[in-house]
Parts: sequence; C-alpha cells; structure tokens
Amino acid sequence: MTKTKILCSLGPSSENESTIKELLNAGVNGFRLSATHYDVDKLVTLVKLLAEIRSDSSTAFSIIVDLPGSKLRAKPVSNFESLELLEGETVLLVEYELSTNKKQITLNEPSVLRLLGKDDIVLLDDGKAQLRVVKKQDKYLECLVERAATIKKNAGVNLPTIELSVPSFTDRDKGIVRRLADLPVDYYCLSFVRSSRDVQEAKNFLETLNCEAAILAKIETKEAVNDFEKICSVSDGIIVARGDLAIETSLEELPILQKKLIMKASKFKIPIVVATQLLESMVEKDQPTRTEVTDIANAILDGADALLLTVETAVGQRPVLVVETMKRIVQSVEKHLNTYGVWFEARRREPSTDTSDAIAKSSYEIAKETRAKLIIASTASGSTARRVSYFRPECPILATTPKELTYHQLCIVWGVIPVLVPEVYSVDIVLHVAVEKAKALGYVEPSDTVVITLGTPCGVVGTTNMLKIHTVE
Repeated sequence: MTKTKILCSLGPSSENESTIKELLNAGVNGFRLSATHYDVDKLVTLVKLLAEIRSDSSTAFSIIVDLPGSKLRAKPVSNFESLELLEGETVLLVEYELSTNKKQITLNEPSVLRLLGKDDIVLLDDGKAQLRVVKKQDKYLECLVERAATIKKNAGVNLPTIELSVPSFTDRDKGIVRRLADLPVDYYCLSFVRSSRDVQEAKNFLETLNCEAAILAKIETKEAVNDFEKICSVSDGIIVARGDLAIETSLEELPILQKKLIMKASKFKIPIVVATQLLESMVEKDQPTRTEVTDIANAILDGADALLLTVETAVGQRPVLVVETMKRIVQSVEKHLNTYGVWFEARRREPSTDTSDAIAKSSYEIAKETRAKLIIASTASGSTARRVSYFRPECPILATTPKELTYHQLCIVWGVIPVLVPEVYSVDIVLHVAVEKAKALGYVEPSDTVVITLGTPCGVVGTTNMLKIHTVE
C-alpha cells in the first residue's frame, strides 16, 4: 500500500464491476464519478455498485462525486460530435444555430456570449484551441482561430479576459446532490469555486438534506487562488485542478502555484489532491513519459495527500496498467521522502497551536525516537489522523474509528490506514481493541512498540488529549 493515495475516475473503460475490483487490487483508494459525463440515473447506479463492492469485500475506499458546477462547455451545433478548427479561419460563436456555411459553436450557457467583446479570448478544450473575437454582431460573435485543434462535443471553455458572475454551486448541482443524498457518497467535488462563500453554500445545502458527505473544493480559477486560505478554512479538502487552473493563470506559473497551494492548504490539516495529466500519455500507450514520472514525484514531494487519475482510467485503453504504473512510481519516490521532501522538516519545527496539534506532533517525534512500528490514532471525525499525517511519519498511521463515514473518508489522507472498530467508552478497551486490530492485520507483532493517540472522554469529537507508548504483547 502506498502512503500517497491513488484515486481514479470511472468511465467507459472502467465502470464495470470486474474492472473496479481489479483497480482496487492494483492499489486504488478512491473512485471519482464525474457528474459532467454521467446523468443522474447512471450516477445512482454506479454509487450503489461501488457501495456493494466495498460492503462485500470489507474494503475501505472513498466514493467521490465530482459536480459539474458552472463550467462552460462548447456545443458544436447540428449535433456534431467534434469540430475541426483551422488556424486563420473564421468561426461563429452563436446563442442558437444560424443559417450559414461558417462553422458555429454555442455554449451550455449561451447568454455568457453577450459579455464578450472585440479582442476577447476564448479557449477551448484546456486551451488546445484559441479564438479571438474580431467582430460582435447582434446574434453572434465572429472569431478568428489563432490556435488550431479538433474539439469534441462538451469540450471545456475558458474566458480568461472577462470575469464571470455565474454561481459555483448551481441548481443542477443541487439536483444531483438531492438525488444522491441517501446514498453513501463520501465526498462531493465543488467545481469552479471562486470564494469561501461558494463552499459554505454547498455545505449548508448538504445540512438541509442531513447529508454528512464532505466537500472537496476544486481550485481552478484566479478568484479561488486569491481567496484560497478562506476556502481552505471551510473546506474538507482541496483539489489542485491543474487543467483549468493553468488556463486561468498561466502555464508558466503553474509549477510554483501548485507548491504554494499545497503548502498553504496543509496548514489546515485537510487532504490535498493533485489532478490532471498525471499519466495522460497512457490513455493510448503502455509507458508514461519521463516528464510525467517527474511530475508525479514533484507532487508527492510537494506534499500531496492523493493523486487523481482522470481520462487515464476513465477512457484509457488499460486503466489497471495505469494504476499499477502509478503505484510503482509512488513507491519508488516515497523511499526518499526524508531526503528530498525537505519542507516536511520545516513542518516538524513549527510550534504547536493547540493540544491536539501537540499530541499529533509528539506522536511523530516519539515514534521516530522509539522506532515504533505504528502510530495508532483513535478518531471519531478523522481529525487526529489528519494531524498526525501532516508530519509525514515513516511508520504507518492506523486510524481506528467507529464511524463508517470517517472510515471511508480517511482513505484519501496520506499514510493513513483506516480501520472500523466498535464504539466503546473506556480508554482501556479502546487501547486493547486498537492493538488487537493492528496485530490481526499484521502491522505489529509481540514486542513491537506502538504509539497510541486518543481522547477522553471517549467518542467525543475534538478531545484528543492522550498519548501512550505501548509494547505489544
């Protein structure tokens, strides 16, 4: 098992039961379902399938639903599946189809076109194609193709020269969440977040449905970068969504921006996911590029908790091979974290801000000094395990919890092995159950040292206040 978690997206190549089980065996810790590419009925079917698989196999993994949000998408008129755009030609952006021989594109939110004017830029499919508005008419925009590409139906659209006021958490998103509210979804990804208010609105909506799923905020707009720390303060995790983020900022800024975002988010002890083009060459090929391998290594050394595969496993020819390749790369890099993950040492020198942080930091330090085989974190909400994970201990973190939701949500947190245990209210019993679980799973043997963190009173969220060094009998 890797400490850096591997998440993958389901799609036509991987959405069947046998492939999902193969992906789990290959090392997947969570499955993402894109509500952009699935209708709600299919989402319901897949969530139920995933829930059945993890129930039958007693395997922990996260079920993640990625909401479409306010993402603009191209819709070539006349139901074309794709459209070839040639450099230097004229293309029309229209609110509805016109009678003309010129190539036409509309958007899923056609009213946005009214905000564009002469010389504004329109980017299609993660910037593969670039248009410039040269003339604005009543019913359409005349655009010059400055960068050629063949775009597919529903390709993403970015408008970097204007600011949009469309909501991040849309009515469509709400309808999807409402349909899935009674199903075991662990995380919802909130797309095109612009401010902490967007995240809070989504969380408030979940509360009205008595839904305990967590929110992962996707960072893919300039506005989100500007309000980043406030977004982290109300989010349950963040995704550095590098496709749109690179377009909204710039390709040149992306490497340093990724490092800054991970560094800032880590202070909030929330999981950080890096996504987009990690192994995209493997959609068609059996081997990754050298650049991709280096990129994955840098994401791990930057401090990512999890790496999210998208098209590689959704539509790629060999999704299981992709995950196996990712696992080998991660395992190789993780051998060198203490040597090259230089800023983890800076984390360990930070002063502790409260009791729970102090306990987590001490568990890391004592585990290192005693060469403990395991840190056991007894947790209800998952907070204790996330705090220990922040310090990147060499030994595994076994997170024991009586809450099934926490059990599955912790699957995306670096270094954490979640274990479901009965709910008990005695410290002695908590310790006994945790150690016996660790023995049964093969993580420790008699005479091994373990470091245990827990709180009293037992079962109360936010009470981590005890640390014990224990010799396994």
